Amino acid sequence: MISEKEKEVKELIDEHVRKVGECLTCFKDCLEAHFQGEEARAQSIQERCDHVETEADILRRKIGDYLYSGAFLPIERKDVYMMTESIDKIANKAETASDVVVYQRPEVGEDYEKTLREIVETMMEMFRIFQVAAALFGPDDALQEHDKLAIIREKMNLVGVMESEIDKKEEALMKTIFHSALPLANKIQLERFLRRVTDISDVIEDAADRLYILVIRERI
Repeated sequence: MISEKEKEVKELIDEHVRKVGECLTCFKDCLEAHFQGEEARAQSIQERCDHVETEADILRRKIGDYLYSGAFLPIERKDVYMMTESIDKIANKAETASDVVVYQRPEVGEDYEKTLREIVETMMEMFRIFQVAAALFGPDDALQEHDKLAIIREKMNLVGVMESEIDKKEEALMKTIFHSALPLANKIQLERFLRRVTDISDVIEDAADRLYILVIRERI
């Protein structure tokens, strides 16, 4: 049986995941505004991203407080908190990338915008898939149902595949940038910004791995 505290923790986890998703959307919208030359709108979105990331931090701390007060078995608490930490890092990375967009205004150029948009869209889809899997880890003994466990495993595999796709696009774009006629300073700025973006997909995959560890722990 799931205790009331565990139910509340899982509800907070779902809310935290939604809030992190908002932060990701803010980053995507901020980048698109920058691509369109709407720097004032980009700054407004970036400020919203900062606010949402703070809200996500508050939820992360609430989850920690519930765990400290005795939710879940002691052996499970670390895994729950580590997963929450991994999810929160997604919001942190998205906020940082938004800051770079507004403060540095990286000159991406039309030649690279298409691939960067594809990377961001794949990243957003990665998170949507993760969110579906995280929702299955709910307060209704979902993990006792084999089909739901299979769905979670399938979603986690998809996240890994998509992260590999992003890695390939990142590598190809990096080669294109450094083989171009751009000034070295521009190349370095683009390289650092690209890594800021793809770092987000890395932490999404980390969060998926943490979820899978937690799922396996609950099944044992």
